[in-house]
Amino acid sequence: MRKFRITALLLAAGLMLCGCSKEKEPETTSELVEEWMADATETQPVTVADQIAEIDPDATSLDCFEYTIRDDGTASIIRYTGKDPSVVITSHIGDAPVTEIEQYAFEAKFIVESVKLPESVTKIGEFAFMDCDSMTSINIPSGVTALYRGTFAGCTSLTELTIPAAVAETNEELLTGCPLTDLYVENPSLEYASWGLEDLEPKCTIHAPAGAAILTWAKSNGFPTEEQ
Repeated sequence: MRKFRITALLLAAGLMLCGCSKEKEPETTSELVEEWMADATETQPVTVADQIAEIDPDATSLDCFEYTIRDDGTASIIRYTGKDPSVVITSHIGDAPVTEIEQYAFEAKFIVESVKLPESVTKIGEFAFMDCDSMTSINIPSGVTALYRGTFAGCTSLTELTIPAAVAETNEELLTGCPLTDLYVENPSLEYASWGLEDLEPKCTIHAPAGAAILTWAKSNGFPTEEQ
């Protein structure tokens, strides 16, 4: 089809060269072909939605969030406003990597049952998921280095959680009200800091590397443990 169009253009160009008056300079054959080639390769502008679909095809629509793009070129999620119980947060908004879930971003979102955070996230704010009482699963990205006060407080359906190795700082009430059965702590140096497990019954199993600080706390407080 493309060869046919080029041939047709060449014929048309020849006719124009023969039929045009001397008063108007005719377009050359090569100019006509170049013009057609330029039109054929012209691309449509890429939208933010197109970029998200390409990077994270399963991501929840940006229409379901309030977000901001900072001067440093990173993005943060301010608030989830959607109705979907399964939330997948995109790793990029346009060219901006999503690096933060801001404080109270999912507070009291009772409809939410699961949240998948991208590995681009390095910070989760205070009380970010507080009172998500239907949430049964969430991941903490491997680049997160601190967990703040009350991040998962009141998540009364959350029974399992992994705190990745990069987390070196935690704050009180982190897990208050969570009916955990299994807690995985991958950083052997991370110490317990009033997370809210003191009154948990039945007590959850603490999984951690051999010799981990959290295991010492767990054993002294009657929690079952498993070395990894």
